[in-house]
Amino acid sequence: MHPPSSPPTPQPTADGMVADALFDTALCLNCGATLTGPFCAQCGQKKAGRIGRATVRQEAWARFRWFEWGVVRNALRVLPQPGTMAREYVLGMRKDHLHPLSLLCLAIGFLLVVLGHTDYLKPELPSEAAARMYALVASYSKWSFSLGALAAFASAAVVFWRRRGYNAAELLAFALVCQAVFIALQILNQLPLVLAPSPGLLKWHKAWSPWYMTGVQALVFMVALCQFYLVDLRREGWRLLLAGALFALLKWQTTALYARAVVELVLWQMGL
Repeated sequence: MHPPSSPPTPQPTADGMVADALFDTALCLNCGATLTGPFCAQCGQKKAGRIGRATVRQEAWARFRWFEWGVVRNALRVLPQPGTMAREYVLGMRKDHLHPLSLLCLAIGFLLVVLGHTDYLKPELPSEAAARMYALVASYSKWSFSLGALAAFASAAVVFWRRRGYNAAELLAFALVCQAVFIALQILNQLPLVLAPSPGLLKWHKAWSPWYMTGVQALVFMVALCQFYLVDLRREGWRLLLAGALFALLKWQTTALYARAVVELVLWQMGL
């Protein structure tokens, strides 16, 4: 086998001058492949030209526009159409869709910012030992953001397994998109605490939020299933209800079991 050739970097003339003609080549200046169009068929880079003020302006605007409209548009679209977007992604529409894991990480990042503003995760601690215990609980609780995805995956797998031919990896992509939407709903649920903070509202929110948010998430999960599997409500509506009930049960039980496991682990580490 012949070693791969290095990209054909344009060389200046004998007097060291760089001219536009140096970029007039039929080879990709990134990987060295022969160009057959405006984009390289091997690495995907656009045919490179001389950098000028117009080039910098156009590329900067293209990247800004991608962030503003590509990410924001798809992030907003996933709220009413989580199942549709997951279906489009697994069926091959990857260019204009965020990776489900990237979408989930983006949602988690925003949620942590909002929770930091509401002091939702900062209880009053009576002692240094309690502070150490809380720090351990908080470190282990980071994995709780995946519980909704596990419940969504398991519920869809049990009720709709192999329908429409989806495999486990494609079903996991659907579950991650659903979890990103669940977290987005949690962010919206936190907004009253950001806009009108008060100890009374915070106490009420912590007491009742887990109950009604589980119902809201189950409803959104059923909508996502309907979009993802193209469910005929007259013939398979019972499947949606079964999957929604199973999701709510699994989400509640896994959250309780996880919290109990974290507490027991922290107590063991603290020697209590």
